[in-house]
Amino acid sequence: MSFETARAVAVALAEPLNRREDVPLAHAVGRILAATIKAPCALPPFDQAAMDGYACRLSGKKGVSLVLPVAGRTCAGDKPNVLAPGTAHRVMTGAALPGGADTVVMQEHATRRGDIVQIGLDIEAGAHIRRVGEDVKKGTTILRPGRVIGWTEVALLSALGIATVSVARPLRIVVLATGSELCDAGEPLPPGAIYDSNGPMLGALLSAPNTHVTSLTVRDDLAAITHALESIAGTADLIIVTAGMSVGEEDHVRDAVVRAGGGLDIVKVAMKPGKPLAFGTLAGAYFIGLPGNPQAAAFGALAFVRPMIKALLGQAPANRVTAETNFTHPRRPDRTELLPVRLNVEQGRLTAHRSGPDGSHRMMPLIFADAVAVVPGASTPVEVGTPLEVLPFDQLWFDVN
Repeated sequence: MSFETARAVAVALAEPLNRREDVPLAHAVGRILAATIKAPCALPPFDQAAMDGYACRLSGKKGVSLVLPVAGRTCAGDKPNVLAPGTAHRVMTGAALPGGADTVVMQEHATRRGDIVQIGLDIEAGAHIRRVGEDVKKGTTILRPGRVIGWTEVALLSALGIATVSVARPLRIVVLATGSELCDAGEPLPPGAIYDSNGPMLGALLSAPNTHVTSLTVRDDLAAITHALESIAGTADLIIVTAGMSVGEEDHVRDAVVRAGGGLDIVKVAMKPGKPLAFGTLAGAYFIGLPGNPQAAAFGALAFVRPMIKALLGQAPANRVTAETNFTHPRRPDRTELLPVRLNVEQGRLTAHRSGPDGSHRMMPLIFADAVAVVPGASTPVEVGTPLEVLPFDQLWFDVN
């Protein structure tokens, strides 16, 4: 299957789970809103003074210098007062506008002597008042499902007196790294063995306030992998297996998925790295099989797993990002290539630079990269300045709610 078709199939496979929970607003930062929020009150909730000064009634009195007695005082937090006819009322910023007043005269534009204030000729009626509901009208829809709650949302919701929000429950993800050669970090390393990097890498790559990721390892054995999948099934929303997806003598994952009661929809994608890649379902969970080489596993997670996670959580797809290449690269017409790149902004344009030599086993190119360039198959090479889609490691920089 082509790379683009596989991406579409993977997202279509992932139906929104629509599971939610209510959490205190203080604990909701980074979570995904699961329900529409309408304003329970207006902002401002009442007519307010926008400046320290004097509330008075100036309607119909333009061009007339006023000398008025000061008959009251209201500070922010005081109960609303009433303007006595023919008087001025001392008000502070944020204070409720006295009933009957239509203007707040800045204290800099008034002269006070004792209990008398003089107001100049050029003051416009209606000045320096924050009208009730001018920012948010009561009942207005202010936030919709799928929005990530950040500090700005917390500010707005707090101002509206909302203390609890309904958010999507975290997605339960289990990463199962297969390989008899794998050891956990910190253990003695026997001859011929390697430390597992895929489990920790994918755990870190996919970790977020809206996901809960667990990593396990299992040896290359059909019975062992089947047992591991059966044990995981029912406790996970998304199961990710690395390695064992090809057709070698020690590649048992496909058979293990079937034995555990699952099924696969895709088993090969025309891409490099990452051709042995599978999608399917297993006991109510979604299943993704990724290659074992670190770059291939990481790029598969960026291209397929992240979009599936957004779909499962009910979010809109990420914005596609394009950058101009700063390198040349040969292409083949029968496959898409994924290359680690470093993004820069040059003369107002986003550019992509190669971050290291080819080789899906290499780690260091990932350290110097911050995105993956998607090179579609073609009969002509990539030239400097060619626009290509890139998959940023940190997609949040490019997404707008």
